[in-house]
Amino acid sequence: MASIQKSEALWFSPEVVILRADTRIFRVFAAILKAQSSVFADMFTFPQPPSADMESIDGFPVVELHDKPEDVEVFMKAIFDSSFFAPPWAETRYDHALGILRLAHKYDVPYLRRRALEHLNPAFPTTLIAYDDREGSDLVSFSALHVHRTLATIRTATEVGALWLLPVAYYDLCKQSAEQLIFNASWKDLGENVQRSCLIGHDSQRKHIHKIYQFLSVVKKTGGSCADPTKCNALFQRLSLTPLQYSASPLDGWGEGTFQVLAHTGSGMCNNCFTENKALHAAARQEFWDQLPQMFGLPGWAELEEMKRVALSVR
Repeated sequence: MASIQKSEALWFSPEVVILRADTRIFRVFAAILKAQSSVFADMFTFPQPPSADMESIDGFPVVELHDKPEDVEVFMKAIFDSSFFAPPWAETRYDHALGILRLAHKYDVPYLRRRALEHLNPAFPTTLIAYDDREGSDLVSFSALHVHRTLATIRTATEVGALWLLPVAYYDLCKQSAEQLIFNASWKDLGENVQRSCLIGHDSQRKHIHKIYQFLSVVKKTGGSCADPTKCNALFQRLSLTPLQYSASPLDGWGEGTFQVLAHTGSGMCNNCFTENKALHAAARQEFWDQLPQMFGLPGWAELEEMKRVALSVR
């Protein structure tokens, strides 16, 4: 009979520890936490000497964590239950992804940090093409109902150094009025530097609106490329008075469908104006996108892309 061999990598100590976050407690195996987290490994390898005032429950020592109980709960589930926080494209809740990202960074659990970022990345793309395609993401935040969620994203991404998430997060946030931002309950949690970046970018974002729609103010003249200057100028004048160009969303006002409708209605623009204006609008959107990170005091897209690549390559 062959001798039994013990797998050292999978021979865990039965040692139990109780974690406490505020009023919520978690009884878990210390050995598994040590195997996944260098921070917990250090914490449990060099325990504090027992003392009369040390808290214990059921005879096990209690380690206090200064984190939100709901974040600790999903973080522990992600470590101890492999099905709870599966890789994309498995469904997950937005607040779970943020909480796990925050604690995976703090307690050094690289695979969970990377997985949380993989869940969040589609909602905060780093290319304009990906931005235009992101509506399919379940995690995207567009409306005022998600201001709190976007503020939480900015706070977490700044905290963990995931700066490539920030340009689009800031952009989404700055679709709101300044009043909606500063009177939101989460605004105070951002810190002065982030608040300053947000307000500076908020102003810059609005100043770019006229550049996006500048093609509407170009007067078409007889003898030029326009096939019917009278008709096209009248159309552009009407369009210039619409509220679209005064919105706070430079990237989102006009899409492919808008141009197609304008080109195929009875009062639509001529083919030459359609082609020229579509190109001008696309160039203005790309210019805005290229400048977006710097509006909020962030590195350029190339540097952010490299940060993203490095973060996702960590195993």
